[in-house]
Amino acid sequence: MRGGSPYAESGLRIASLLAGLLPMFLAAAALAQERPSESDMFGGSSTPPAAAPPAASGSATPDAPPAASAPQSSEAAPAPAAARAGNAGEQSPSSAQAAAAPAPSAPAGSDASRDGAVLGASATPMFTEEMAPEDPLKVGGQLYLRAQTTGSRGQVPGNWSFSSPSLVDLYLDARPNDRVRGYVLSRISYDPTLPSSATSDGQIGAVQATGSTAGSQSLSSLFQPATRGPNFTLDQLWLRFDVKHTAFLTVGKQHVRWGTGRFWAPTDYLHLRRRNPLDVFDARAGTTMIKVHLPVESKAWNFYAYGISEASEATPTLGRVAGAARAELVLGPAELGLGAVLKNHDKPKYALDLSAGISDFDVYGELALRDASGIDRVRYQADAVVPDAPTPPSWQAPADTARARLAQVVDAYYPIEHKNGYQPQVVGGLTYSRKYNDNDTFTLGAEYFYNALGYASPAAYPGLVLPHSQNLNDPAAFFYLGQHYGSVFLTFPAPFSFDNHTFTLSTLGNLSDRSFITRFDYSLVALTHLRFEAFASVRYGNENGEFRFGVQRLDLGGVVFSRPPAILDFGAALRIAI
Repeated sequence: MRGGSPYAESGLRIASLLAGLLPMFLAAAALAQERPSESDMFGGSSTPPAAAPPAASGSATPDAPPAASAPQSSEAAPAPAAARAGNAGEQSPSSAQAAAAPAPSAPAGSDASRDGAVLGASATPMFTEEMAPEDPLKVGGQLYLRAQTTGSRGQVPGNWSFSSPSLVDLYLDARPNDRVRGYVLSRISYDPTLPSSATSDGQIGAVQATGSTAGSQSLSSLFQPATRGPNFTLDQLWLRFDVKHTAFLTVGKQHVRWGTGRFWAPTDYLHLRRRNPLDVFDARAGTTMIKVHLPVESKAWNFYAYGISEASEATPTLGRVAGAARAELVLGPAELGLGAVLKNHDKPKYALDLSAGISDFDVYGELALRDASGIDRVRYQADAVVPDAPTPPSWQAPADTARARLAQVVDAYYPIEHKNGYQPQVVGGLTYSRKYNDNDTFTLGAEYFYNALGYASPAAYPGLVLPHSQNLNDPAAFFYLGQHYGSVFLTFPAPFSFDNHTFTLSTLGNLSDRSFITRFDYSLVALTHLRFEAFASVRYGNENGEFRFGVQRLDLGGVVFSRPPAILDFGAALRIAI
């Protein structure tokens, strides 16, 4: 407008500019309505969005990435169940709407496409759907302080054996997401009653009532000196993960127990030591292996495969690595387990176990079949002829000379022999539980164990304790010495108003050598986390039998061994676990 006010011309130009920008503001407002919420962006929604439908062939262009979607199934990170259900057509309304609504793509040459080309951005999310918890690492452990004594016939209480085998467990439990877990548990054992250095008095030591070793005590340990420690043991060290939610792998040092027996477990092949049935908890170390678990959920069946790289001897070559397989099948009211362990140059070991509920009884059993030709046994030969002692070398210490001579004598009186073929070890038992008050029950049980690899009499027991010129291969340990065993037990957990108390009475007997032990166990949970445990046991029967283990003037070529038979045990412990 000629001659008009400059302010009027400026107002007209501003109005024209606002009029031109108004459609852009309206379009931006419309786009803002389609902007995803914060819960959609940061995963706050309880239902993950389903994957967008695939585009028609040839519709995608390099500059137009597909719409953002939930992470796709992959070997490393499969999609969660809700996302998999959406892909199968069972979408929730929210996920269906998200799949139907096309996401706007960035035009060619835009800032988004340029950033993608420069920075490598794509539609693939940076993280999988398996999100880490707020606290992925747990630290804890257990402190177990014990003291126990064993009295023998003819001894005054001041001469009873005494030990304090205490334990400390420390663990790290890492769970970065629901499908990956790492676990480490180290154990420290310490017994201040033992000498600080290894010394031997040439006598047969005492048979501890419980807990002196991590597992069943070997007979050779009675003649070998032990030190107070501390001794460090790696109990567990493993990683666990899955492959496509189908195969579940655990790799490393771990615990795998086969069998159903309460007191005896002959099919427990994957532990290097036998379990002590009198121990309050199983303190044996795990075994290094790879375990692959394949469950069949529709039938409640489980299949396992193992590669075992740890053994009692070294495994420096692949040929020494053992393999194992196991199947657990649910057949009506019963569960059947079948397993086998294979190792190069050794015959397979077979395992079968069964458990079922019959009326008010739980019945269980297991069968182990082992080739006896590789198991060293000894027999007592009273009329043995001991060869003359060789002239020792000048550099040999007198103690070493005496030990070498003793081994030569033991070899003569207790020669090594072997059984042939496969030998069975069979366990059978039942338990009966009954409710006698509103929330109170008691459990009564009995178990029998037939051990074809055991001894019919205790005459050969000293030959398993005393040293031979060469170490015995897989000799019998305590609780596996006899051919026939029996046990009964009765337990009252939290009876009546004693909610924090547990009472257990049990009797174990070696029916072959007719020695027995009857034991009463008591535990009390105090101050929420502190557990007090105590036991008292009585040993009776054959003085030379397994559970008394007396030796009456055993003369081996002029070397005499004697040990009074055990008659009773007492023990107490404090345990705290966090």
